Amino acid sequence: MTLKKIKWHFYLTVFAVLVTKSILNAQVLSPENVVDLKVASRVAIQPQGKYVAYELHFQRAEDEPIGSRYSEIWVVSVNGKEARRFTSKPVNAWAPAWTPDGKAITFLSRRKAFDKNTQVYAIPLSGGEAVKISHAPRSILSYAISPDGSSLAYRMRDAESEEIQAKKKKGFDEKVIDSWTTLTRLHIENLKTNKSHLVTSDDVNIWGFSWGPESRRLTYRASERPFTDDSYMYTQNYIISRDGGKGTLIYKSSGKLGTAAFSPDGKRIAWLGATSFNDPATGSLFVQEIGTDAPQNVMPDFHGTAVDFKWKDATTILTNMIERTETFLYELDTESLKMKKVAGGDGVIFREISLSSRSDVFATIGNTTSHPNEVYAGPHLRRLTSSNPILDKMAFGAQETISWKGRDGLEITGVLVKPTNYEPGTRYPLQVQVHGGPESAILDGWNVRYSQPVQMLAQRGFVVLMPNYRGSTGRGVAYTKGDHGDLMGEEFHDMLTGIDYLISIGLVDRNRVGIGGGSYGGYTTAWAVTKHSDRFKAGVMFAGISNQISKAGVTDTPVENAGVHWNFWLYDNMDLVWERSPIKHIRNAGTPTLIAHGERDLRVPTGQAFELYRGLKHMKVPTRLVIYPREPHGLSERSHQIDFCRRAIAWYERYLKDTNN
Repeated sequence: MTLKKIKWHFYLTVFAVLVTKSILNAQVLSPENVVDLKVASRVAIQPQGKYVAYELHFQRAEDEPIGSRYSEIWVVSVNGKEARRFTSKPVNAWAPAWTPDGKAITFLSRRKAFDKNTQVYAIPLSGGEAVKISHAPRSILSYAISPDGSSLAYRMRDAESEEIQAKKKKGFDEKVIDSWTTLTRLHIENLKTNKSHLVTSDDVNIWGFSWGPESRRLTYRASERPFTDDSYMYTQNYIISRDGGKGTLIYKSSGKLGTAAFSPDGKRIAWLGATSFNDPATGSLFVQEIGTDAPQNVMPDFHGTAVDFKWKDATTILTNMIERTETFLYELDTESLKMKKVAGGDGVIFREISLSSRSDVFATIGNTTSHPNEVYAGPHLRRLTSSNPILDKMAFGAQETISWKGRDGLEITGVLVKPTNYEPGTRYPLQVQVHGGPESAILDGWNVRYSQPVQMLAQRGFVVLMPNYRGSTGRGVAYTKGDHGDLMGEEFHDMLTGIDYLISIGLVDRNRVGIGGGSYGGYTTAWAVTKHSDRFKAGVMFAGISNQISKAGVTDTPVENAGVHWNFWLYDNMDLVWERSPIKHIRNAGTPTLIAHGERDLRVPTGQAFELYRGLKHMKVPTRLVIYPREPHGLSERSHQIDFCRRAIAWYERYLKDTNN
């Protein structure tokens, strides 16, 4: 071979290696890839059923000002033709809806060129410029156009009095806990005259509302106080005339509650709610004849959790349900209580539904194991959008639903992901990804986020287990209440038995098990690295709880925490609450732990992160604490999301793959 040919052969070889490496790198998700994915949300189908409006969320570019995601309004036809963008960044737009005639899309936006406040805008389906259709004196929080198209109902917070504003200018801006000076109320604007009037005269805070079919009445859900905890635990549903006045209580509910909706004939009311004050989820469907004293739970023994519903006709309701790790749409006859499945079970995980006036055509947001939320249309689910072509040729780890037995024989389910290059007979490092809540569930769809590096770990040679321990939704009310008064008791052993199951079938190396999660999943992680440190070689705790006693005194949801988790106030059984606090077991800690927290977290304040960090440092356990400025109970800024994701993956790789640690 001549020197020239040798050089040419060498260059070809190098080029082939570089191309191969480039292709392989493109097939592995990076934190940047995941954070920059576009995600569809909040669908609204045109009343005539031909088009679907939706929000498209995406992160800011690296060179753009710091901030949260952008939100644009897009429209796609139900036949799946190319989606069209109707609004553009940097001005956000959200809450899409349609005028009753289906000729225009409406949405919320804060457009300083038109108004300093958030108002409702409309754009013709045929295209054109956005036109402001609301004229509220302050920002609108949510809205709905009446069925007859004549009026716009909206929620708006009161203005502070001139006296309070004057005091604040002088520096008297103190905050008196459990007191308030403004409430969110319901207003209606006449779309012809642009004149508005106050609907709710009661001193209550409005969290949600819905129009009646004849455009003369509305339902609204309200609490006496405007606090987060009250929105969870102390709301009631009312009916009120559009002319205003005092609302009429529909039924004295107890516990968590969703906003009620009229049937198409206006004779019935339905809502999602809890079965009791200590029921963790609004997972049951109730129907009540107007004028009667009590509702009927129309799914009393259903072993699933309702997450959305829409009236199809005067006696039929479409209900979206979580069952174990899947979602299904049921058609329920409210008179016979007979149910039939009309969609689901085909690998698409979907939640909210938007129903057209044709009643057989609906839109929803759905995801699968290979892509995040996109727009789908029914009755036979068809995907309408494809927002992330980068995923089309991506290799993912095989994902499946598995089950095992808890210590007491109860069946537990979860989602398992194997490494992308899985080889039977090989034992792999395991990461246990624990969901928050605990009233939530991992579903067998897209589970990749900055805070859940599931497929990123699978692509890097890890097995990932996402358990739906007792206390999770999707298995009926009794299962969701299954951890009451026993936090980190049998629910944690459900996870340990799941790990043991994977070890027993030869899939997992018992000496290379890590755990991570956020919020309640962070609490679980803290418990794992202290009380059960001998079982775990790495932990990643995000926004987690380390001391249940100190957390109860500072969280913004003390009643919800006590009522639907412990089922008692901590002051009534402080011994148990302290026993189930990870920091109590700090002397048992030996697991290297990464801790991350948002600086402005009100749900689980940052003190919880510092308590565990100080304890681990005292015990000379490898640890790192990262605090993210400006962030609440979760991260919204691109750089913060990328940073945490990078750190989490690196932590698992260091302590679960490096045999020297």
